[in-house]
Amino acid sequence: MKIALIGPRGAGKSKISRKLSKKTEKLLLSTDQLVCYEAGGRTVKEIVEQEGWESFRNREYELLKKLHKMDNIIIDCGGGILFDIDPLTKEEVESERKIKLLKNNTFVIYVLRDLDWLLNKDLKNSQRPDLNSQKSYMDILKKRLPIYEKYANYILDMRKREIEDAIEELIKLPQINFY
Repeated sequence: MKIALIGPRGAGKSKISRKLSKKTEKLLLSTDQLVCYEAGGRTVKEIVEQEGWESFRNREYELLKKLHKMDNIIIDCGGGILFDIDPLTKEEVESERKIKLLKNNTFVIYVLRDLDWLLNKDLKNSQRPDLNSQKSYMDILKKRLPIYEKYANYILDMRKREIEDAIEELIKLPQINFY
C-alpha cells in the first residue's frame, strides 16, 4: 500500500512525511522534488515561470503514473496535486485523472490546519511561485480545502497538536500496515 499526504501549501506535509518515513523506514518520495528533478533540476518556480501552471500540473500527472506502479512508499504531495488547469478557462479545476491515480491503492491522508494558521504562516519562499496572481491565497484555500477533505481516506487534524503525536496516531491506524 502507498500512503499520500495531501493538503495546502504550508500545512506541514513534508515535515510529517519525513518523520513518518524515518519512524517506519518507508521510502519517502516528494512529488514537487521529483517533478523538479525530471525538469532538469529547475525549481517549481522556474518551471511555472517558463512553462506555466498547466505544464506543471501535467508533469505531476506523468509522475503520478510512475508512482502508481510502486508500492510500500510514502508520497509527500504538493499542495495542488488534486488539481489541473482547465485549458479553456485557465482556471484551477479538480483533476479527475490525478485523483483516480491517487485513490487507486493509496491511503490518502489530508493534513488539516486552521485557516488562520495557514494564512498567517510565512509562505514567502523564493522557491515557491505565486499560486495565482488574480486570486488571494484565501480564495484558493476556500476552494481547495473541501476538495482535500472529499478525497481523503483519513483526516489528520493538526490543529493544536505536535507532529510526534500525529505520527503515533498514523502508525496506530488499523487501515495502514506499516510493519
